[in-house]
Amino acid sequence: MERQILSKGEDVVIVRWKPQWYELDQSIVVGDVDLFYLSKDMLYFANGFADDNDCEVKAKVLSINHLELGDIKGIITLGLDYSIYLSNGNIIIVNAEESPGTIENSKYVVREWGFEVQINIIEKTGLSSKERLKMLGSNEKKVLQQECIKRYKALLDLAEADWDC
Repeated sequence: MERQILSKGEDVVIVRWKPQWYELDQSIVVGDVDLFYLSKDMLYFANGFADDNDCEVKAKVLSINHLELGDIKGIITLGLDYSIYLSNGNIIIVNAEESPGTIENSKYVVREWGFEVQINIIEKTGLSSKERLKMLGSNEKKVLQQECIKRYKALLDLAEADWDC
């Protein structure tokens, strides 16, 4: 993992994002500041169900890159399909439920689904995803998801999206 200390309180790292599919992955969008869950060694974005084997950080997504697709603006993991927004303006829809990793109606071919994500860690909260989940009520979860969707749409410059539920 590349680590660069910019100044006190700014810790820029490159973290690997690799999908587990089935809506078990965190959405990431360049420019977004949010709570993210990383593996304890901070090398990977955690995915799967909430547990104590991850660590929560408040961070800003600085860039997303894929070896075959290039620069990415965002990956939205809401629903049965994942939406990958490329910097060139194209959108790739990837099945995440019935045939995970299958790209629908696209000229793109992806052999490996790992992404390199540069983030600026603003704060390490000391919590795990399981601990955070225990702290939130169902209404709070809904409000937080709607706030995320609003941010994602603004950052991706979208008026509407299929994943906006």
